[in-house]
Amino acid sequence: MPACRGLKAAIPIVGCLVSLTACTWPFGTNGPQDIRINSVTNVDFKNEVQLEWHSVQPRPSIIVSRIDFSTNTDLLALAREHDYNVSFAVGPCNKDEVTKSVGPYGGVFWGNGHIYSETKDREVPGYADAVAKGPPFTYQVYVEKLPYSPRDQLCFTLMGGNMLGGKLRSNVAVIPSQPSTP
Repeated sequence: MPACRGLKAAIPIVGCLVSLTACTWPFGTNGPQDIRINSVTNVDFKNEVQLEWHSVQPRPSIIVSRIDFSTNTDLLALAREHDYNVSFAVGPCNKDEVTKSVGPYGGVFWGNGHIYSETKDREVPGYADAVAKGPPFTYQVYVEKLPYSPRDQLCFTLMGGNMLGGKLRSNVAVIPSQPSTP
């Protein structure tokens, strides 16, 4: 009889594990596979209002690189549909994935709006109208100032995920070597 009690206690646990696996399985890995780098521009942090600044001191003047990229995927709709956080990596290209090595500033932006699952429509004015016009959609990310002649070719990829194990991964796009100056 004691062995039966142990078995009865294990059955609900196994059922829960099967349910959790079933919940996360269909989410898998999603993400656009058509990311293209449109431009890399050096900009001044103090002028980029979408980048958060939590200080009473004036915003500092720091030159950072802004990467504009496009995709045919509505990233805000994708983030909302799968409850994704949306992030990115910029670093040396390799055959498996991009190794994040260049410091990011914030996340992925459209205009002044941050793209993630909880973004409210009022936080990205004009986004719905832009999406209604159709793809491609252009987004921006910010990183530490990229070198003019990097030792290794640099690449960009979107990444992120949700609490259920779903993963956001995009294709890897090569970043042009010479960013333009402000």
